Amino acid sequence: MMSRLLVPLVCAAALAACDSDSDREVALRFAPVVGDQPFACGEDFDGIGSGASTVTPLDFRMYVHEVALLRSSGERVPVAIRDDGQWQSEGLVLLDFEDGSGACMTGSPATNFEVRGNVPDHGDYVGVEFIVGVPHEQNHLDGAIAPAPLNAQGMWWTWQGGYKYVRLDMRPSTQSEFFYHLGATNCDGSVQDGFECAYANLPSVRIDGFDPGRDTIVVDAAKILAGVDVDHVPDGVKDTLPGCMAFPGDPECPAMMAPLGLRFEDNAPAGVQTVFSARARGGE
Repeated sequence: MMSRLLVPLVCAAALAACDSDSDREVALRFAPVVGDQPFACGEDFDGIGSGASTVTPLDFRMYVHEVALLRSSGERVPVAIRDDGQWQSEGLVLLDFEDGSGACMTGSPATNFEVRGNVPDHGDYVGVEFIVGVPHEQNHLDGAIAPAPLNAQGMWWTWQGGYKYVRLDMRPSTQSEFFYHLGATNCDGSVQDGFECAYANLPSVRIDGFDPGRDTIVVDAAKILAGVDVDHVPDGVKDTLPGCMAFPGDPECPAMMAPLGLRFEDNAPAGVQTVFSARARGGE
């Protein structure tokens, strides 16, 4: 016969085991920065790019999906994204770091710095993974009538091109704009038959040593711009626009896609991304 003293202990252990599998809410916080300074519309940032230029932000937004936490065992645990009718829908999240003030072009004060959802309440989460961009099955919708967050103004190219996965626009001293628009390229097809793209350009990000209850995901715009001269004025022949829009032959694109772990016009494995990192909260 089991001791009466052991019964409460067994029940408590069983309850603890059940609790470890129950869901808990998580809010994965992103902190946009430009080098060692917090990103903000209306601010000037010095020492940017290969020419150590001064830039003023115009826009900084991105989509992410397939967000998951990593356990110490190596198990990948998907985050169940909660639809909110504005920033999150069907596992896709729009992160909006600009507030429309200063030189920022959207005119919208609304921002979103978080991915919100639920995960099993394990106590050994030690990393995070996500993909930057829009999944193929959602990428070729009509931005004018698509549901939020795929209706965000300025984040849609065309039916064929799909969405801008990352939009980072800056104003250097020598010209009105310097662009970084990342998305799928070399796409063919039609609305009726669907589209196929030669280069998906979907960066896969993994951050080890990340505690969702303690840490923030830092997004450094300066890393994207580090290998290019943002003051360079295109010649209109070999270089037709300032910055990179991921289109064929763009000379700035190799250096601007490498920090996200992508090769320009090449689906081969690339290097480790450097744009995203973990930082303990309180250091934002």
